[in-house]
Amino acid sequence: MASSQSIQRLLTGFGNFRRNYYLKNQALFHGLALRGQAPKVMVIGCCDARVDPMLITGAGPGEIFMVRNVANLVPPYAPDTHSHGTSAALEFAVKGLAVEHIIVLGHAACGGIRALLNEAEASAIGTDFVASWMSNAHSALAAVNAHTHDS
Repeated sequence: MASSQSIQRLLTGFGNFRRNYYLKNQALFHGLALRGQAPKVMVIGCCDARVDPMLITGAGPGEIFMVRNVANLVPPYAPDTHSHGTSAALEFAVKGLAVEHIIVLGHAACGGIRALLNEAEASAIGTDFVASWMSNAHSALAAVNAHTHDS
């Protein structure tokens, strides 16, 4: 029951957006559709539902090119035949859109970082992708641990 109420609330919100925000800003959306996007900023943010980069920055439509993933990670450069969503977004932002600024937006209480810090707990969940994805942060964790132990 709660699930269908959540979907209904989102559908109602979309209807309100169309009737209010979209109609008041129709010229902006029409211009974005005709000219395409030309954001100067890219945000790499966590996919955590509690953190909305548009909301916390006050950005409007077309201002931020955004990619979101678990723990806002940027994997190492590795051209091969595998799928690389974050890398593809970065490449398109830099080469295709000529963004001028890239912001990696972290946040508190990140589940991905919790999984990195406690891999045993994360593996107990039985995920197919999270541990592998979080391995992208092993070198950063090692650097933090080395700095923490040196201090």
